Amino acid sequence: MNTLFKSITAIVPDSENGFVTKVCDVAIKDGLICYIGDDAEKNGFIPEKTINGKDKLITAGLVNSHTHSYMSLFRNSADDLMFHDWLFGRIMPMEDKLTADDMYYGTQLACLEMIKTGTTAFLDMNIARDAITRAISESGLKATISRGLVGNSRDDEGGKARIEDTLYDMRTYGGNKRLKFMMGPHAIYTTDRGYLELVMEKAAEYKTGINIHLSESVKEIEDCYKEHGCSPVKYLDDMGMFDFHTVAAHCVQLSDEDIEILAKKGVYAATNPISNAKLGNGFARIPDMLEKGVRLCIGTDSAGSNNTLNMFSDMNFICLAHKGNHRSATAVSARQALKMATENGAKALGFENTGILKEGYAADLTVMDMKYPSLQPVNDPVAAMCYSASGYEVESVMVDGEFIMENRVIPHMDEERIYFECNQAMKRIDG
Repeated sequence: MNTLFKSITAIVPDSENGFVTKVCDVAIKDGLICYIGDDAEKNGFIPEKTINGKDKLITAGLVNSHTHSYMSLFRNSADDLMFHDWLFGRIMPMEDKLTADDMYYGTQLACLEMIKTGTTAFLDMNIARDAITRAISESGLKATISRGLVGNSRDDEGGKARIEDTLYDMRTYGGNKRLKFMMGPHAIYTTDRGYLELVMEKAAEYKTGINIHLSESVKEIEDCYKEHGCSPVKYLDDMGMFDFHTVAAHCVQLSDEDIEILAKKGVYAATNPISNAKLGNGFARIPDMLEKGVRLCIGTDSAGSNNTLNMFSDMNFICLAHKGNHRSATAVSARQALKMATENGAKALGFENTGILKEGYAADLTVMDMKYPSLQPVNDPVAAMCYSASGYEVESVMVDGEFIMENRVIPHMDEERIYFECNQAMKRIDG
């Protein structure tokens, strides 16, 4: 459908300032942004649907660069625990009780929340074949999906089976143009070198990127030095992992050398500021990474640690936490955070034609209602997105020119059924 957003306030890229805002027409045709300017119809665009842009803001859809979607089931059930107690003592025992249906509905809940808060694409690490990918496929969102790979090279049939899960989903859902796949080794502390080398072999064979947790906790760093004599970043770089398109989640505990390696190798560092703070893992060296040119993007992590999948919260926190931590109001700006949450995130996921409100790019868009007390007066919409918005001002979400939410209605998802099934699952798992 040819859709015209008439006289809408738009956040568009700007080479000097990062972003600028202007009131303009935004025209959508064949799933792409075909025109941004003063008058689309005078320039030959024939709309089938026209939306009055008064008091609305349009921007590129947000991209969540690190999630575990099925873990929405665990929201508010594993709080105030240190990281290793949280993961090994609480989360993993609950995961062991999950059924395929549990993970399907948990993922649907995650997609529902992300759509309602303006996310159009996300990078997911999951623990099952089919059910999670099917739920994502049905949501209408774009996603890059990786099966979390845990294993060792000592005749580990389970580890090999998990790799086959990834390949099964790639074969089954590869025809969906909104889905991409990566190999997803969980972390260096849940794999050995031989298994990581096997994962890299498969990544080379199937021409995929790699998604991995990296340098998240102090314990991970200490254990790596004891076992390998170097940092986790150096360990993976030495074995050649960063020769692949790599997204490294967290990257909290980095040395100067680590930062240099990530920048040189073009690794996408997916920072998870709220999750990292809540689990007591600290604050990533974001200002230093920005200065050295590391490719930064933002993820929420799971609702089991962050408690929400709301990218507005993480954009806000990444700015405020680093301003306070560094005692510098310029440590991380709203424009830097928005770029991490849009353009950089899209590139991290491997979607090259989205993440920017620009002619010729995919119409993956977020439309916000600006008639909220917290967003008035409309002085700087970019600042408003990072410092004022809650995310629930989002009115409509479009992916490839198709509304997956319009006027806050998501017609293809049964919200009440999702809520019921998720609550029933947790009564059984943790009752």
